[in-house]
Amino acid sequence: MSCCPEPQIVTVTTCNTFNTDQAAGDTPPGPVLIFSQATGSPSGYVTLTNFNASGDDANVSTDSTGLNIIATANPDNSVTVYVESLQELYVFSSTTGIQVLGQVTVQAIQTSRP
Repeated sequence: MSCCPEPQIVTVTTCNTFNTDQAAGDTPPGPVLIFSQATGSPSGYVTLTNFNASGDDANVSTDSTGLNIIATANPDNSVTVYVESLQELYVFSSTTGIQVLGQVTVQAIQTSRP
């Protein structure tokens, strides 16, 4: 008999839409916070889908300044990337003032102890 409970695998799946004309570095409101994980740092897949109604490329970054862009999708395209540590994801337009519409799907896994 073990004195410590077995670790459990926890999966997180989210799907959030966005509609913004903000670019990285824009003064508030700035890039849209599309995903936030309060505890831990799960790893997983992030899919950025840029709808065909968008006027520009959409970007997703792990920071609000846009310095760590993990994916860029042209209008009517999508990109999936693996991210080792998911805490926050921000989405924004490549060009200030040009509208981007789309969706960010996150499929993450992390180990937790009960």
